[in-house]
Amino acid sequence: IFVRPDAGDSKREDKVMESTFSKGFAAFVLSAAFAAPVVSAQTVSVDLLRHPISAKVRPLLLQAIEKMESGDHEAAIAQLREMLSKYPDSAPYVHNLLGVEYVKTDRFETAVRSFEQAVLLLPHDPMTHYNFGLALVCAGDYERATQEVQRALELDPKNPRMKERLNELLERKRSS
Repeated sequence: IFVRPDAGDSKREDKVMESTFSKGFAAFVLSAAFAAPVVSAQTVSVDLLRHPISAKVRPLLLQAIEKMESGDHEAAIAQLREMLSKYPDSAPYVHNLLGVEYVKTDRFETAVRSFEQAVLLLPHDPMTHYNFGLALVCAGDYERATQEVQRALELDPKNPRMKERLNELLERKRSS
């Protein structure tokens, strides 16, 4: 997962990374989009409260996620960019999803820029920091990647996937 694909590699990403990016954040967006008004024991992110998803944006986010999951990355990117221009309040979620799509299409530096925006807007969301860290790995910036994954783990200390990635990054740092 920490090997940057060769420029000529037809497989753009490792299946583990694809699953980490799309399923993790898609679940976050879907839970935010369909958050039930029922009181539950689940913790709600302060970021979600600061950036609610409007009724106009919900179906557009879901359409973009469908395109992402079907593999139509360019259509998803186009829709997300259009959403960003028409609905600036969607920026926290759109930047995160754009980052995912940019990684899947090997545009790592652009992904990093999208995740930088997402982290500024959703500073308390562990998946945003985690996805940012993975994008930094793809871009070859292991030092910053380690910091982002550490921050994600601080926000979600029981997440085994984040612990595993942090251990891999720390091991890489020790061995280099």
